[in-house]
Amino acid sequence: MRLVSFGPRGSELPGALVHDSVLPLGRVLADIGLARTDSLRRVLPFLDRLGEGIDVALQRGDELIPVAQTRLGPPIVDPPNLFSVGANYFAHLIEHGADPAKMPTLPVIFVKPGSALSGPTDPIICPIECTQFDYEAELAIVIGKGGRRIAADDASEHIAGYMIANDVSARDLGEGESEKLNMAPLFQVMRMKGWDTFLPTGPWLVTTDEAGGFEDIRIQTWVNDEPRQDTPAKEMATDPYQLVEWLSATTTLQPGDIITTGTPAGAAVGMKPPKWLMPGDVVRIEMTGLGSMNTPVLAEQAG
Repeated sequence: MRLVSFGPRGSELPGALVHDSVLPLGRVLADIGLARTDSLRRVLPFLDRLGEGIDVALQRGDELIPVAQTRLGPPIVDPPNLFSVGANYFAHLIEHGADPAKMPTLPVIFVKPGSALSGPTDPIICPIECTQFDYEAELAIVIGKGGRRIAADDASEHIAGYMIANDVSARDLGEGESEKLNMAPLFQVMRMKGWDTFLPTGPWLVTTDEAGGFEDIRIQTWVNDEPRQDTPAKEMATDPYQLVEWLSATTTLQPGDIITTGTPAGAAVGMKPPKWLMPGDVVRIEMTGLGSMNTPVLAEQAG
């Protein structure tokens, strides 16, 4: 299944992608005993029943809305937690100036606010204070079955599916301000990565029965049609199953939790000279089997 949230920002409804159209799921949710207005987060534990309900809806001819006639929001609009992973592709660390002989041996975890979420075609807004605006294409995991101390061998049973994410970064507002404070960059991670619109996701959540595993997913990024990133997800240092084990040792994972898994080489910061995002740019991210996101870059308006 490919699941979406659609409609105006803040009022998104759950849907399923059927070819180039959205099947609203309100009636389907009622059929399987859920509330018509439930978000996808609340539906994730019932994916087997949801699939059967969608088949019934298509057979009876429920209304379909062409994708071109509606806005797609972030597939999961209300995640209980937004976990992000840093330093998970060594080539990205090296292009960022790290010593190849001193690569991390454990995942670097931080959290982002829910207000950072935006849809796959919503603009990302460059703050007035930012002069080093960067993209980071990342494979995102969505938890379907919660739990604590989940073994890596069992993690696939807890993952509902995958989607595309862009962990947008204001480099100078995180790393630059950290230098002024004489602190490591991650101390200012909220200033670098926590602004509104700094986590576009989508265009849909592809459930694992359709997406399969992460091993065959390739991460590709273009800025204004210029290739920037092109790396298989299997090159990440700590894979999605290990990340579920690592995170669930600390906190109980819940249905709807989002885990972004780090970005590969090719971010603007690693280019010589850096090619920062500018207003008017368009960032396109594609991942094998997960679709594509096209997000325009806008400047924040003063006042």
